[in-house]
Amino acid sequence: MSLKFRLKGLAETFVENVTCPCCGHDGGEQGDQGFLTDHTKVTYQGIIVVIECATCTHVFIPAKQKHGIINSGRLRDAVDNDSMNTGQPVMLDLQAVSLEVEKMNAEKTLSVH
Repeated sequence: MSLKFRLKGLAETFVENVTCPCCGHDGGEQGDQGFLTDHTKVTYQGIIVVIECATCTHVFIPAKQKHGIINSGRLRDAVDNDSMNTGQPVMLDLQAVSLEVEKMNAEKTLSVH
């Protein structure tokens, strides 16, 4: 089952299939069971889907995401406004989100020991 994320009039992202790279969980019969998308980020580059596997708690970015930006100016403004309102730093692109994901997984690993 594919996943679709959309910010109306700004950006959209499609993810065809999801499989956890850590434990191999594939979402079951529906294809999207056992995955959380709470860590998904909106960047200047578009919506970067970040998934947490409910089975093993590994956080990852699916490799095959199809990003589409509908209005880059309005998207940039929305990202900037969200950062000002929440106090969270602006995530510029996929690389910034990837570093954040690595940090989350490292913190989980350290808290286990």
